[in-house]
Amino acid sequence: MIALPEEMIGRGNERACYFHPEDNSKAIKVSYEREKGRSKQSDIEIKYYKQLLKRKKMDWTHLPKFYGEVETDQGKGFVIEVVKDYDGNVSKSFKYYIEKNGVEVYRKELEAYKQYFLDYLVIFNYGMMPKNILRRRTDENSAELVLIDGLGDVSFFTFPSKIPHFARKKIMRRWEKFEKKYLSERKS
Repeated sequence: MIALPEEMIGRGNERACYFHPEDNSKAIKVSYEREKGRSKQSDIEIKYYKQLLKRKKMDWTHLPKFYGEVETDQGKGFVIEVVKDYDGNVSKSFKYYIEKNGVEVYRKELEAYKQYFLDYLVIFNYGMMPKNILRRRTDENSAELVLIDGLGDVSFFTFPSKIPHFARKKIMRRWEKFEKKYLSERKS
């Protein structure tokens, strides 16, 4: 059993994320409500990560690497890569950047991000929002977007997502909703 540190890296509606006490390049996600076990979203993500690991060709550029499940003093959790910039600092959220500079500055990064999902048939759910995406700076002038929450298919009937044509259609439908809800220029 792993004893988690007191300080969190981040927190969402259902889960908290902590540095792994034995390896600060890894993080552990756990649900807040220990007595209920793991959150439904964690179960979906873990199942989906395991499916991705079985793929012969998988690029992890826009997802944190997955290292498996663990027992912690806060309940069941799973281990993922900590997304860090080239300078070693934990990457900031995409929300931070678009609030600072607007969306248009990042259109090229967004296009590469969308193309990744289409090329690798990676399904994301409605949890994909700017606060759940990190912008990993790979050098002084380049960056890539990384989805840290909202991975996996939340549909009851997931079989169509295993067929490339239908998976791409689902990705595009969800991408259009993501764009409309979060990426259209808002008037402040």
